Amino acid sequence: MSATPPKAVIVGAGPVGCLLAVELRRRDFDVEIYEKCDADTVLRPGVGRSFNLTLTHRGLSVLHPWLRDRVYEIGSVLRQRIVHHTDGTLTRQPYGISDDQHLLSVPRRELQRILLAEARASGARMFFGHSCVGADAHRGEAMFVDPRGTVRHAAGDILIGCDGANSALRYELSKGGARMQVHQRYIAHGHVELTLTPEGSAALAPDGMHLWPRSDHFLQAQPNRDGSTTTTLFMPVGNEGGELRFRSLTGTEAVREHFEREYPDIAPHLPLAADEVIRARPALLKVVDCAPYNYGRAVLVGDSAHTIVPFFGQGINCSFEDADILCRLLDKYWRSGVDRHEAIRAAGAEFSEQRVAAGQAISQLSMDNLHELSKSIDDAGFHRRQRLERMLHEYRPAEFTQLYQLVAFTRTPYDEIIRRSRIDKLALDTLCELYDPDTEAETIISSYAEVRRGLDEHDTREPALALTATPAKGEH
Repeated sequence: MSATPPKAVIVGAGPVGCLLAVELRRRDFDVEIYEKCDADTVLRPGVGRSFNLTLTHRGLSVLHPWLRDRVYEIGSVLRQRIVHHTDGTLTRQPYGISDDQHLLSVPRRELQRILLAEARASGARMFFGHSCVGADAHRGEAMFVDPRGTVRHAAGDILIGCDGANSALRYELSKGGARMQVHQRYIAHGHVELTLTPEGSAALAPDGMHLWPRSDHFLQAQPNRDGSTTTTLFMPVGNEGGELRFRSLTGTEAVREHFEREYPDIAPHLPLAADEVIRARPALLKVVDCAPYNYGRAVLVGDSAHTIVPFFGQGINCSFEDADILCRLLDKYWRSGVDRHEAIRAAGAEFSEQRVAAGQAISQLSMDNLHELSKSIDDAGFHRRQRLERMLHEYRPAEFTQLYQLVAFTRTPYDEIIRRSRIDKLALDTLCELYDPDTEAETIISSYAEVRRGLDEHDTREPALALTATPAKGEH
C-alpha cells in the first residue's frame, strides 16, 4: 500500500455525507466534501415542507458514543405511538418491549448542524456552492462549478455520492457508462407542515408519536425537545375517485370543516391550518430505486442510491447503516494488502451486493407501512393481532419478534426481515384461523414453533414484500 493517505471525494454535505466524512477521517482518509448549496441554505429548515428525522437503534448504533450523546441532547425520546380516534379516544401502542427500544425524533436542521460541525472539526475540507457537473468513476474524479462559473476538478481514490434523491453524481455516472438501472416514481401522497399552538403542544404527551389515521390520509405530530411540535398532514395530492385530496381543499371553509370533522381534538390548536394548506404547495414524495450502487471507484450511498418514503421512519437509519457498512468493507479490503484502488473497487462491489437488496426491501416495507399508519392502526382487529404478537414474543422471544422491532431495533438486514416476517405471518395466520386469539392465545403460542418450523423448511421462494396481516378468527 502507498504511504500517502487515501483520499475521498464526497458529493453532498447532508447528514450522511458529513457522517461519512467523520468516519473516513477516523481512518486517516484525506476528505473533501462538495455541496451545491451554500452553508446557510444547508442549515435552513424547509418552511412548510418539513418533518423530523426518526432515529432508531439501527441508525443510532452506527454513531460513536460521544456523537450519539450529542444527538440525544437535541432529540425527543418517543416510546409509544398514540392514536387519536375521531370519537376522542386514544390508543397507546408501545414501540418496543424494553426501555431501550424507542425512537429518537430529531429536527433535521439540528442533526445537520451537529454532523456538519463534526465533519469540519475532523479536518474534512468543505466546498459549498459547488454543483457536480461531471464525473469519471474509473479515475475517481469529479468536476464542479461554483456560482461564478469557475470550474474545479477534484480527484480521489474513492468518489462517494451522498447528494440525495436528485443525485447529480448518479446522473453523471449514468451518462458515463455506469449502466445503472434507475427507476423513479412519485407516490400519490404529499405533505404539508402545520403550525400547532403552544397550548396544543402542551396537551400532547411528550413521549409519543401522535397519529390521527383517517383511511387514506393522516395527521402526525412529533414532540420536540423545546416543547414545540412538528405537525404534518399527509394526504394524496390529486383528485381521484371522489376521495379527499389536497386539491379538493381549495377554500378556507373547506379546510376548517375537514379539520373539525377529522381531527376534532386538535383542530382548535391549528388556527393557521386553512392558510397553510391553501397557500403551501404540498411537498411531493418520491421513490428512487437504483442498481448497482457502485461503478469503478464511485459508490452511491443513502438517498442517492435508494430514496424511500418516510412512513417507516427508516430513511436516515438505512443511510447511516450504509455509511457504516461501506466503512467496514473499506477496512476489510484495506487490510487485505491489495492495491488501494483494487481494494476500493472490491469494497464498492460488495457494498452494492449487500445493500441493493436491503434498499429495495426497506423501500417496499415503507410503502406497506403507509396503509398501517393511515388505516390499520385505527382498526380493532389490528390491535388484537398486535396484542397476540406481543404475547408471543414475551413467551417465545427466541422464536418470534414483531416486524417493527426487527426493523427498528436490530441490525438484521432488511431483506432477511422480509423473508423471516413472511413466514412468521403465515404461521400466525394459520393458527388464528384455527384458534381464537382472545380465548385460545395459549394454544396459539404453544403451537407456533412447530407450525413455523414446518413452513420454514418448505420455504424456497424469493422474499415477498406484502406483509399485511390477515384478520384473525372472529375479526371479519
